[in-house]
Amino acid sequence: MLNLWLIFGISALAIIISGTKLSEYGDIIAVKTGVGEALVGGILIAAATSLPELITSSSSALFDAPNIAIGNLFGSNTFNLMILAVADLFHGPGPFLLKVHTRHILSSLLGILLSALALFFMLANYVTTFQFSIYNIGLGAIIILITYIFGARLTYYYEKKRDVEEKEEEVLDLGISLRKAALGFALSALVIVIAGVALSYSGDKIAAMTALNQTFMGTILVAAATSLPEVVAAISAIRINAYDMAVGNVFGSNIFNMTVIFAADVAYGGGPILSSISLAHGLTALLGLILASIATIGLFYRSEKTFLNIGWDAISIIVIYFFGAYLLFQIGINF
Repeated sequence: MLNLWLIFGISALAIIISGTKLSEYGDIIAVKTGVGEALVGGILIAAATSLPELITSSSSALFDAPNIAIGNLFGSNTFNLMILAVADLFHGPGPFLLKVHTRHILSSLLGILLSALALFFMLANYVTTFQFSIYNIGLGAIIILITYIFGARLTYYYEKKRDVEEKEEEVLDLGISLRKAALGFALSALVIVIAGVALSYSGDKIAAMTALNQTFMGTILVAAATSLPEVVAAISAIRINAYDMAVGNVFGSNIFNMTVIFAADVAYGGGPILSSISLAHGLTALLGLILASIATIGLFYRSEKTFLNIGWDAISIIVIYFFGAYLLFQIGINF
């Protein structure tokens, strides 16, 4: 058991370090190739920092641990939204979301839509014996992927139309060549691939040997480990006052995480993966939808009211997240 926890810890540490470097190299590649802020924060960096979720969930599905695979994705989404609340503690006085652009509402709503689709098809598989699948891949996973592609295109053109892209040179080390950045990006990705497989394997074994089930392991422990690159990337952006990049990374990562359902479904091979998981994941999905809705309201309403210099939206996110985590813990020890 001790060896498994050691593997889990080392794998998580490797993902943190490599995920952070992956984000840094992704920033440099984006600027060197002329990619704007819309793709940097919301798509490129989001995809980079979400690579741990992609590898971990896919390998968990391959190891016949669908609850860890999907729990990791829903859990990562809720954990990522906590980053917005934590940001309120780092950026200074006043609500954090008041200092970012309202254009992020589109990304937030797209993330809510994808999560709602995942929840819808998960529940649909419970209320009917009919398998919504095409070539053994869930129809829900396919629709989520198509929606993501359309939404990413819509977001890109929306950003381009508004012409709100900002230069990133002051926050990036452009002394690194494009070739070196690409090599560092590839090496970091390789480490994450290896660590992600080890993390999912050890997490599955720990769940089997303890009172905690796969749902809790995937939603809380594995999700927290794979979300740490987003935490580090967001805090780093906040320290240099790149608030929009931090928020774009959070919402972009949540969008990308939902597309990983398709990859996990392909790796699973046991039918639609959304029909093979615990109904308890519905609680996590709803928790993520509630937190994302609060963040969206905060972006739209832009209240200046605070409590101890923290925005009320951030306080609401913190309270609801920990209440949800407590409920998930109770599920983990009782089922």
